[in-house]
Amino acid sequence: MVSVSRMLVFVGLMSYVLFQLSCAAVPKHHPNSLPTFLLGEFEDDYGISYQIDQKEIRLLPNDRFHLLNVNVAEGYLILQNDSLNTFAPALFTRIDYQKLDGMAPYEWALCFSSYDEISVENAIDSVNTDKSNLMTGCNGFPFSRMKRAE
Repeated sequence: MVSVSRMLVFVGLMSYVLFQLSCAAVPKHHPNSLPTFLLGEFEDDYGISYQIDQKEIRLLPNDRFHLLNVNVAEGYLILQNDSLNTFAPALFTRIDYQKLDGMAPYEWALCFSSYDEISVENAIDSVNTDKSNLMTGCNGFPFSRMKRAE
């Protein structure tokens, strides 16, 4: 027969294990679908072309960024730089974005808040933007405004 104290220890241990497993199953930031206004082919106001889908962002012609996390509430993406990228291959990038109103043909703006972080957590924590000031709110520089490619 099992003693009451052993049973309590077993129940306590199992409760702890189940709690830890449930916490591990829900990451701090999880992948969501990109907002539809971010999807498609774009050109920024510097003439750089982009292709964006639910899996990656491509800066044409060569660089790829693989989508890991979307935080729609705070307006940022976490990506892993492709291993063949020209700069910071295989590291992590945070892109902050902002929908634009009244700036046609520009629909939204982006900022590479960080682009060479060694971990997802570092990229998440790297907040170098001020979306209330698109002229200097991207690490002291302007956000890149995005319009649909023709």
